[in-house]
Amino acid sequence: MFKQLICKTLPTPMCHGSCLTALPNGSLLCVWFGGSREGAADTEIYFSVGRPRYTAVKEKKPDSGREHIHDGRVQETLEVSCDWTEPVCITNMPEACWNPVLLVQHEHVLLFFKTGNKIADWKTMVMLSRTDPVYWGHPRPLVPGDATGGRGPVRTKPILLPSGRICAGGSIERGEWQCFCDYSDNYGITWNRTALLGLNLLALNLPEAGEHGQAEPVAVSELPPLSAQSFNGRGVIQPVIWQEMGRLHMYMRSTEGYIYSSVSEDEGKHWTDPQPTELYNNNSGFDVIRVPGGRLFLACNPVRGNWGARTPLALFMGREDGSRWEMFLRLEKGKGEFSYPSLTYAFNGLWVSYTYNRENIAVAFLTWREIAQCRKFRIREHT
Repeated sequence: MFKQLICKTLPTPMCHGSCLTALPNGSLLCVWFGGSREGAADTEIYFSVGRPRYTAVKEKKPDSGREHIHDGRVQETLEVSCDWTEPVCITNMPEACWNPVLLVQHEHVLLFFKTGNKIADWKTMVMLSRTDPVYWGHPRPLVPGDATGGRGPVRTKPILLPSGRICAGGSIERGEWQCFCDYSDNYGITWNRTALLGLNLLALNLPEAGEHGQAEPVAVSELPPLSAQSFNGRGVIQPVIWQEMGRLHMYMRSTEGYIYSSVSEDEGKHWTDPQPTELYNNNSGFDVIRVPGGRLFLACNPVRGNWGARTPLALFMGREDGSRWEMFLRLEKGKGEFSYPSLTYAFNGLWVSYTYNRENIAVAFLTWREIAQCRKFRIREHT
């Protein structure tokens, strides 16, 4: 497995919330927000372009029974390196910036981000660039005049359906946290928001977060330096949308110790009531991606409990319908914060970016062969 930190010298005291995508020319594009602290008015959006190099190395191994005779089989490994450009600040907003999200469309890439010192009053901005070279235009409101707390994608990349529709997972944080799907049928020019999806916590009179057999909330001294506003809500936010044959799935971050799920049968217009999955959630962001061939991958902190620890950071592989998930690798398992993963894939394997102790943005790469070897090891562990 290949791992590295993107920034040789971090331009800000804090960085968080990366989004990673592969560009048509084979490069990688990573964006994040950085400033003196999360939620500070000096927080802006930064980006860097990575140029990976993949080198195949063939190793001939002699026959195990007769070391002087080769059996004709060749073991091929892949050596990986990646050069990243110096981080560049691409915004100059009067209020704090948050959660940049990327969407590649043919020869262009869209960058969505939130702005606002109050999370409840976020507004969504969008910028446009060509994919080669990356050169950003001026930010503009995604939905002019919106005052609902933010439109469009809130943390993870939108998906493009076969019909051409773009579906993005959005959420608002005004009292009860609630999710929605924002969809566009005209390449992101205009957007339609669905009904809000929530847990109806007040109506159902559910126990306080941290009950339901969840782990005890983590001590305040062990929490990452979050914005104080983050502790005011309860419910579901920051949904990830992924496709199955004929339907869409939405996985949601929650305060209830588990990832929640909803399903749409009509390309995102209507959704079922959120239900808890068996996947633990520490009330922190995660990502899901389907790669060519149909496999699902999930990157998350598999920790149960509201505001649970943001370590370890693990990778899961799922069945095509998401009915079962298998953890096959811990990317990080030491003390610290390794959070908000973002997944993308290249021909040779799977890339993931994530927050590294808010001191840098880390990236990791696994070849498909390495993923298969990790899974075989895990299977042998349980037999």
